[in-house]
Amino acid sequence: MNASRNRKLLTAVALAASPLFAVGFASTAMATVELQLTSGASTTGFLVGSPSGTDTCILYSGTVGAWEINLTTGHSHGPGNPTMDLGSLNATSSGSALPLDIELSDNGFTGGSLLFLLKSSGQIVSGSGTTTYSAYFDAGNTDFAKTTLIGTLGPFSGDYLASTMGARTTGAPYSLTEDLVLTAGVSGVEWSTDSSIAPVPEPASLTLFSSALVGLGLLGRRRKIA
Repeated sequence: MNASRNRKLLTAVALAASPLFAVGFASTAMATVELQLTSGASTTGFLVGSPSGTDTCILYSGTVGAWEINLTTGHSHGPGNPTMDLGSLNATSSGSALPLDIELSDNGFTGGSLLFLLKSSGQIVSGSGTTTYSAYFDAGNTDFAKTTLIGTLGPFSGDYLASTMGARTTGAPYSLTEDLVLTAGVSGVEWSTDSSIAPVPEPASLTLFSSALVGLGLLGRRRKIA
């Protein structure tokens, strides 16, 4: 009898939690993330990523103006999970180089909440300069469109670790754009950074998840009593 009740409770908990996990971790289709690096009149143009598992990813190494980029990476989880990450390892410039603007964008997003969490971290390996990270939302679903500012972190002039939350406008599908701007001082600079944008779970989803955890706790307690 106890075993039957336990199975029913476990099934109910699993059914209650499944929508949250579907929204939080699944993508409905592959994304086509794009990357562009610009410094003054020098630009890479629009670089298109390729599928990698459930994400699409993109890599770039080379020069842009007076900047030498050892490796810039970007990835997007896809329409059902509007999460993107932009990293740049060892972006080095000569003294007083023009700013380096690194943009990562993807469109067709349909999932997520009304709030996004932005995170950014970085360090100066040598020299001096600043870094500023911003994220944008576009209800027109256009890559690299900076229609609505979600939030900005920086400018930072040294090692940093920061985060902020920002709202987006409603409607789907929509596009997201990450924008990282690096500057160099008179002696040049070498930056390593990583930034990301991800949806904040909606209150209803959090309540559902909490109920699921309570159910699992009650199940474990009943098993101990039995």
